[in-house]
Amino acid sequence: MRRPEPHRSVTAVALLGLLALATLAAAPILRAQDTPPDLSGVWQGTLTHIPARPGAAPVDITVEIGRPPEADSSCVPWRTVYAEGGTVRQVKDDRFCRGSGAEDLYLDVGEGARLPARWIGTVLYLSFKVGDVLVVSSVRLRGVLLEEEILNVQDRPAAHGIQPLVPRSIQRLVLRRRPI
Repeated sequence: MRRPEPHRSVTAVALLGLLALATLAAAPILRAQDTPPDLSGVWQGTLTHIPARPGAAPVDITVEIGRPPEADSSCVPWRTVYAEGGTVRQVKDDRFCRGSGAEDLYLDVGEGARLPARWIGTVLYLSFKVGDVLVVSSVRLRGVLLEEEILNVQDRPAAHGIQPLVPRSIQRLVLRRRPI
């Protein structure tokens, strides 16, 4: 009987251990029955690039979000305005939509592109690829602040086993709800 090579056995045990820990850590999140927060309103704040871009002007953000879609096949506005020094540089007129059922959520960014969205606990996650960059966005209320963190990761072709991916940057939006 041939004995397994020690380094392969250790690697397999380590991978199984990591998988078990990840499953246990995720279990409370997946079982959470937290009600997603109401993000509706007009939010204002700033966008920060990490690492900072040398010489970049501060970016002011205004986000207008409609009330959460309650009916199937319905959408609400999710409009983001980016300004530098009081001058509008970009406007994104997206729509937050519900497809078939409360779990079928997506961000309609136009031109037929739909980014799947998922509430995990009280955090809204969106993940997608743009070229060779994997983008993971998390949106959450933290007290009176609406925070969005966008992680950009250099993607690589799939491989067998663990494939390391290199984080490139983070964009962080910190916004306050504007009084009505």
